[in-house]
Amino acid sequence: MKKSEVCGIVGVAMLAVLVAWFYGWFDGKAYSDDPQVAALEKERDANVDKLANMPEDQRRTQGEAFRKQMEGLSPDQRAAFMESSMAVFVPLMARQFEKNYDEFMAKSPEEQRRELDKRIDEMEARGGQGGPGGPGRGGPPNMDPKKMDEFRKKMLDYTTPEQRAKFENGIQIFNDRRKERGLPPVGPPGGRPF
Repeated sequence: MKKSEVCGIVGVAMLAVLVAWFYGWFDGKAYSDDPQVAALEKERDANVDKLANMPEDQRRTQGEAFRKQMEGLSPDQRAAFMESSMAVFVPLMARQFEKNYDEFMAKSPEEQRRELDKRIDEMEARGGQGGPGGPGRGGPPNMDPKKMDEFRKKMLDYTTPEQRAKFENGIQIFNDRRKERGLPPVGPPGGRPF
């Protein structure tokens, strides 16, 4: 597996945790034994209903606040939080992306170009690629290769081949438009094309 693919999978997972939290896709399962992780899990679950009905800009603001709280966690704590959330958020995020992708592909080429330009303009206004590995966020976490492989396999288990193909095609379409506009390509985390 290429380094860019691994970075993409890790980045998508990190982004998915926050977006899933925004949309309220957690069901309050048993909390971690670690008090800091448990506090975040409880906060995540307590805000599900409020966040699910917030406009995107407010969810983004809440996500930034939540990300700051996660910055205080050790890498092991962050991994525990993500792992406790993965089984729920990854399939839901994949379905949401697939829905957005299908809606996008049903549009005329002119409508698609306008939508892509809107997303590119939003991304550039935020300073470029906004996901893990983008400006101000650092690169992918340092992870034991064996753990990285386990993480990758879990991610693959939670998505279908069709979803992964749509995601790859969506990123390609997005980067093709960026290239037409004279901008560098982005990886999956910041390249939320739809």
